[in-house]
Amino acid sequence: MAAPQDRPKFGPLLALGVFFLLFITLPSGWKVFTQSSFDEFQAPFWEITSRITDLTDYWGHQADSKKTLISKNRDLSRIRADWKVQESLLEKWESERVKLNGLRAHLEALEDKIGLDSEKPYQPILARVTHRNLSAWWQELFLRKGTNHGILPGLGVIYADGILGRIHQSSSNSSKVELATNPNFRIVAHFQGDDRPVTFQGTGMLVGGQPMGLVLDVPHDIKITERKNLFLVTSSLGGTFPSGLPIGKVKSLEESGDGLFKTGKVILPPGLAKVSEVTILRSDINLHGINK
Repeated sequence: MAAPQDRPKFGPLLALGVFFLLFITLPSGWKVFTQSSFDEFQAPFWEITSRITDLTDYWGHQADSKKTLISKNRDLSRIRADWKVQESLLEKWESERVKLNGLRAHLEALEDKIGLDSEKPYQPILARVTHRNLSAWWQELFLRKGTNHGILPGLGVIYADGILGRIHQSSSNSSKVELATNPNFRIVAHFQGDDRPVTFQGTGMLVGGQPMGLVLDVPHDIKITERKNLFLVTSSLGGTFPSGLPIGKVKSLEESGDGLFKTGKVILPPGLAKVSEVTILRSDINLHGINK
């Protein structure tokens, strides 16, 4: 009996080769039968494997769907909570908006009732000076433009250094300006840096041509020192000019006759009497409500 180490090393390969040669030499009918039988033998295993795979996929999708539904439901809950917060904020904003609209309407009604004009856009119209009448009685300038250019009585007139006056009369191609120095000229004003209204009135010109005015109704707590002069500017409350245009400088204040307020002299820019070109501030809003 041959020892185990004496057995041929290529026995299995030799047997496989013999089987392969026999399979090749078999008739084709046997080959088909053998292949078919082998396939039929494997088919149940393939079916079971396929069903197991389908079942695994099914339960896997079921588990994924539940996880997905839970996640979606969680996201939906967060979205609903956020929406409630946003809805609450929108309701609050809408309430505030309604209040603001109500206040705006109330303010506009008050402005109409007491004849005040809010800030409004102005259209500038340039005009040349044709004549000056600067006497003790008259403080007037005449311009080259009139109603044909949209210039009507009541419009404010300014120049490079501040306010000049107000249109007093107008014809087709000319108009007359009542200067800020005219005693009949009065507007609402305020001190620069202080919004409380005061009254400015023209007082004529000093010898030498220095334009002058007077500030009235000044509150008692407004004080002037030697080192600190106060500047008077226009207020939108008057309706003739926009707010903040220069009027003049106030060097001192004194008690008024009634003791309730202070008064002071206003020194206007000297260029007021020498101006040759002016700007008329035209506004189409409530033109006829401006004092003439």
